[in-house]
Amino acid sequence: MGVIRDILYKILVNSGIVWSLMSVFKYCVIWICSRASNTNYHIVDDDNSTMKATKIGDKIYPPLGVDNFTKLKNLKMKDNDLLLCGYPKTGCHWTFEIVRMLLLRTTSLSKYGKDFQGYMDFLPEFVLDSLPSPRILSTHVPYDDLPLGIKTKKTKIILTTRNPKDTVVSYFNHMQHMKQIFQYDGEFNNFFKLFMSGKLGYGCYYKNASDWKKVVTSPTTPNPIFVIEYEKLKSNSVEMIKKLARFLDIDVSEEFVEEIVRVTQFKNMKTAAKNDFFLSGMYRKGITGDWKNWLSDEQITEMDAKEEVVWD
Repeated sequence: MGVIRDILYKILVNSGIVWSLMSVFKYCVIWICSRASNTNYHIVDDDNSTMKATKIGDKIYPPLGVDNFTKLKNLKMKDNDLLLCGYPKTGCHWTFEIVRMLLLRTTSLSKYGKDFQGYMDFLPEFVLDSLPSPRILSTHVPYDDLPLGIKTKKTKIILTTRNPKDTVVSYFNHMQHMKQIFQYDGEFNNFFKLFMSGKLGYGCYYKNASDWKKVVTSPTTPNPIFVIEYEKLKSNSVEMIKKLARFLDIDVSEEFVEEIVRVTQFKNMKTAAKNDFFLSGMYRKGITGDWKNWLSDEQITEMDAKEEVVWD
């Protein structure tokens, strides 16, 4: 039976049927996330508004199920895999489109977006195995939760970062768009407290930043890591993409990079995603400094007190 199973698995993976059904599969997400088995924990804010989640030990994740996160350690890595990591709402979707264009030598936006073309935290293993190489595997988990195989294969990692003030605002609005999944209808001030205490899916922004800093700066880290700061990518896209291309050992022309910059402008990505429930929720404003319209003086002071772990 094991041989037959392996043969059927290979046929499924190699036939292309997975991608032909992806447009249907992606809309099963809400149903999958609503299953009781995927929600073993509820985050509660100060007004008793709840948010669905998954909890494993002392770590909190989105409501994607215990199995999805415990499987990560043992995922099989390929030699030319690329990892895209970063705390939620730090520019992961934007960076994915740029990286994909560099690897495929294209200037067309992807059909399904990051979450359905390599999001390890959610996609079944047969979908991940069906991805053509080189795979861009994305995740929001910290370095210690990544597949064990990345160390032996010295997998390249692209890490997205963003200032915490814009991150918390973007994260809150993401929750508002994804109410069907997270079922959270709390106010921003209460969400802010959850963010600062680390009681959200993927935990504390500040611990995440601090832990990644240690990994990036450690001389014993076996993985080459390229850090993309949202603000620098926004202010000098051409230079950042050129540096990223060099990290990926890809030769690019000035014209190609400039076209990538044009196509991945926020307004273009938002327009392309307007009829897609999932992607449309990923693109709200795409600016820096929006936090000035949201945060109180007390909240700004509280965040500034943690400045030592913010990426600079």
